[in-house]
Amino acid sequence: MTIDQVLWECFRNFASMDEANAAIHCSPVRYSPITFRVAEQLAAIPRGNLTFRNAKWLDTVLRDRGSYPEDVGRIEADNPPGSREA
Repeated sequence: MTIDQVLWECFRNFASMDEANAAIHCSPVRYSPITFRVAEQLAAIPRGNLTFRNAKWLDTVLRDRGSYPEDVGRIEADNPPGSREA
């Protein structure tokens, strides 16, 4: 398995989980930071072998990047800025 294939498997997994989570909560899809990072990596790969469906899915995620604040995650939530000594 090549790194491109691994990235696609990761992207499909994370994007599908984000979309399923939105469906369960009857809310709009908000992609997670990891989904955006994997999509950014995939965007750097030539699209010659992409199916139309995969290219459209990747474009959808990339278009959402920056349109809402990303979840800062558990680490920052547990350790807000200023809580650590310099």
